[in-house]
Amino acid sequence: MNIFNYLSELKKDLHLPDTMFTSYNIINISGNLLYIEGHNGLISISTETIIFKIKKGKIEVKGKNLFLKILSENTLAIQGKIYKIEVF
Repeated sequence: MNIFNYLSELKKDLHLPDTMFTSYNIINISGNLLYIEGHNGLISISTETIIFKIKKGKIEVKGKNLFLKILSENTLAIQGKIYKIEVF
């Protein structure tokens, strides 16, 4: 399965330096879809909270009716009503 890596393609197309977007990248689309590149695995998942690891910590997403739309080696997409994103 080949998952499109949006920010990597953008970096390549715009000839941006490799040092950009080094740890993780998050795109929040209207509070209904969260696209993340650079995660290091899930810690916890429920319909109200999803917690996943990043290089230097973790990210907690809170909302309602949350579910994983995409999960690959370093990319994930969370769909549902997203109320809060917190980095630890």
